[in-house]
Amino acid sequence: MTLALDTDDSVPLLHESIRLMRNVLAGAGCGVPAATLRDRELAAWVRVHGVTVTARDEEELDLVQFNGVRPTQVVFRCGVQTDSIRRAVNLGVFRFIVSTERHIGRLSEVAQRTKYVYLDDDAPLVLGNRRLKVIGLHGDVDDSGGAVEWASQAERLLCRSALLKTCGSPIHRIMLSGGSSDIWVKGHGAQLSSIVSAVDDALTEGCARWQLARPAVTLTPAAATSGRIAAA
Repeated sequence: MTLALDTDDSVPLLHESIRLMRNVLAGAGCGVPAATLRDRELAAWVRVHGVTVTARDEEELDLVQFNGVRPTQVVFRCGVQTDSIRRAVNLGVFRFIVSTERHIGRLSEVAQRTKYVYLDDDAPLVLGNRRLKVIGLHGDVDDSGGAVEWASQAERLLCRSALLKTCGSPIHRIMLSGGSSDIWVKGHGAQLSSIVSAVDDALTEGCARWQLARPAVTLTPAAATSGRIAAA
């Protein structure tokens, strides 16, 4: 969930990054890793503006809770320790990234209400599960290759979307995670612009090729920056 941004606020560089993204990808969502919440000023801004926060373990859920980030802002990425899935559910988180049958089974077991899932690259299909609803696909980006890798991952997700569409499971959202939060929170505008433009081109070409409706897109760093956040 990413709300409209108030241009009268004291604006951090993250705001400018989101504005830049949306100049190319209208309505694009932006997420930040929970570890960035160690920067109190940034955490307060993220909370107030409803920016999506991705969390993946108990420590990051602690950061989310400590900083008062609403559960509606959080996407929890299921990992090796499935006990943290229960905690995320108990905190009110309802969006999850799953990559294994074990994740799906555990989430189904602890969910009392419908939870919404992004399927990771290797995740199996979720069919006939009354407690889980697939809302999108998630892909990790190895950004060592720059913007090209972001475009390639977007294209792969569109290809999978086309396959799921033929199975009667249309996909309307994709989430791409890669690189450091430096790109977003330290004003690396040229690099971010290159990434967003490459993703936009990949979506345009892929949707035309596979006759898909253009999905909603969220871009998020895979890792928090060091420097300022670590020292905050």
